[in-house]
Amino acid sequence: MSRLVILYGKGGLSDVGRHAMQVALEEGSAVESIKVLSRYPDLLREDNWNCSCPNPHSYPTDPKVEVVKIDSWKTDRIDQYLADATAIISCLGNRQPELSKAWESEEGNKALLQALPKGKKCRVVIMTSVGVEEDWPPMEFIGFVKIILSIMFILPCISRGAYRDLTQMERAYRATAPEDVDFLLVRPVGLGEDVKPVGKWWLQKEKYKDAVGGNMAKLDCARFMVQEALNPTKHREAVVIGSDPAIPMW
Repeated sequence: MSRLVILYGKGGLSDVGRHAMQVALEEGSAVESIKVLSRYPDLLREDNWNCSCPNPHSYPTDPKVEVVKIDSWKTDRIDQYLADATAIISCLGNRQPELSKAWESEEGNKALLQALPKGKKCRVVIMTSVGVEEDWPPMEFIGFVKIILSIMFILPCISRGAYRDLTQMERAYRATAPEDVDFLLVRPVGLGEDVKPVGKWWLQKEKYKDAVGGNMAKLDCARFMVQEALNPTKHREAVVIGSDPAIPMW
C-alpha cells in the first residue's frame, strides 16, 4: 500500500493538488494514508475547486487523510510528514500575476527536497508549466500562446516572476542525484475551469513534431499525476500534457 504526501498552493496549477487528494481517495485500499500540506487548507472547504467536475467537492473526512497547515515553507519542519512517504505530489505555484504572493513553487519545493529522508530514493511528481526551460518557446500551441505568453512571460516583471519561480524549481530537481530523487515534471498547457473531466489525457511525443490539446480538466491532470506517483513509468524527465489534440481549444 502507498503512503502519499500532497502539497498544494493557490491558483490554477495548485488546484490540481486538491484534485489529486480526491483521486488518491478513490484508489481505496491501494493508498494507506494521505498527508496534505498547504498554506491554504481552507481551500479544501470550498464546494467548487475552480473546476467543472460533475460532483461538488468537500473537506476530507476520511481518517486516512491528514491535513497540515503550513505557515512558512522556509521555517516549518516538514520532514516529519515525509519520513514514511512512498510518493509525493507537489502542486505549488501558479501562472497568474494577480496571485504573485502565492508564487511558492521554488521555495516550497526546495524545502521539500531538503526535508526528504536521507538514504531513501523518493518518488516526486511535480506540477510546472508548458514553456519552462527547454520547452521554451511553446510555439506549437498557437492558439494557447496568445494567452499564456501574454499572462506568464511577456507582461512586465511581475508575471515574469511566475516563470522564474517555476524555472528555479525545475532546476532544483534536475540538480538532485539519481539515487536520491526519482522525479517527474508535469507541464500542462491549459487547465480550464469550464472543462469537464473525461478520464483521459494526452502527452506530447516530441517538441515541434506534435501537439496536445490546449485545455484540459484539472481532475484529468490530477489523475495522471497520481497514476505516475503510484506506478511510475517516466523518470527524471518532463512531460507536456493536454487534452485531445483533435478538439479545438476554443
